[in-house]
Amino acid sequence: MTQALPLSVPEKAAQALRVLITDGEVSPGDKLPEADLAERLGVSRNTLREVFRLLARERLVEHVPNRGVFVSRPGLPEVFDVFRVRQLIEPEAIAGAAPGHPSLERMRDCVLRARAAAEADDWRAVGTADVTFHEAVIALADSPILADLYRSLAAQLRLMFGLIGSPRYMHEQYIDRNEQIVGLIQRGDSADAAQEMRAYLHDAQEQIVNAYVSGRVSSV
Repeated sequence: MTQALPLSVPEKAAQALRVLITDGEVSPGDKLPEADLAERLGVSRNTLREVFRLLARERLVEHVPNRGVFVSRPGLPEVFDVFRVRQLIEPEAIAGAAPGHPSLERMRDCVLRARAAAEADDWRAVGTADVTFHEAVIALADSPILADLYRSLAAQLRLMFGLIGSPRYMHEQYIDRNEQIVGLIQRGDSADAAQEMRAYLHDAQEQIVNAYVSGRVSSV
């Protein structure tokens, strides 16, 4: 296997900002002040501008003339596009998974963290555990290319979640469904687990679309 090339300074900083988005530490529509963010990421302002260019190509940030750079607010076209890609890759990653794949331990851990966060009424943390669960699903495919792709998708998903007023509304039902998928794979029922993921993604897309259409999406 070809060894991955080391990341450049802008790429490392872009990954750090992507993590801030994925973890919900910055929200859709937030302004990203150059001076403060450059200091937080430990890069120059010139490097930060390259970071913004990298993430703008991923639709994670956008430049507004005479106002600055803001975290993107994805619309319905982005919702449909992200879930179309997810339907192509997540069920297939599960369908080819072996019952003893090491990523299953990560998936189980995400379920446990989600349950603990739900008990503590920390629904943002439940969302973070859910996003991480799906990163572990992609890891079942043992594909660095898919893993890189999903990091961008995960950040876009978190932005969609961030626009919806109630994290509990978005994430509560999926804790049990995540656990069900883990159990099916462990029992060697990868085909059933893949089918469950297809239904799961369909339901999640419908849930987000309904939130957008019904006005549950923040306008701020």
